[in-house]
Amino acid sequence: MGANREIANSMQLFLERKVDAFLAFAPQPYDMRASKVGRVIINTTQDRPWSQYFCCMLASRRDFVEAYPIAVKRALRAMLKAQDICAREPDLAAKLLVAKGYEPRYEVGLDVIKSLPFDRWRHANPEDSLRFHALRLHEVGMIKSDAKQIIAQGTDWRFLNELKRELKA
Repeated sequence: MGANREIANSMQLFLERKVDAFLAFAPQPYDMRASKVGRVIINTTQDRPWSQYFCCMLASRRDFVEAYPIAVKRALRAMLKAQDICAREPDLAAKLLVAKGYEPRYEVGLDVIKSLPFDRWRHANPEDSLRFHALRLHEVGMIKSDAKQIIAQGTDWRFLNELKRELKA
């Protein structure tokens, strides 16, 4: 709840011209375009090089993965199947957004679902994505570890690779 309030506050500060830019998340860009307010500086789903990589990843603590590998694989499978539903059946996904109260406007939900690359998990390389983002974060001083260290010490692609085969990615 706190994060949603902060996101709304950043948009309000932008609208009041108290900040010059803000990081928007769906459906905010849709609302901003409809209001003809501001302009997009970068769209990570369309603009290179950002659009070539995953924007989101699933993470867990190592001890949890080791203790509950079946649960982890089931959760990842459910996430990937949900991604596929959004990619194949955006109408259904938008109806679910409305039914669950995440977005009251069906048209907005449908526009958002259609604009996001839900099938990217099938062809993008997760290690390349992690390397790309780690390099950016390291460049601006947000993390101290370099990309090689993060990949070597903090990744395990076994579940994803198994599910890609299982789900015929």
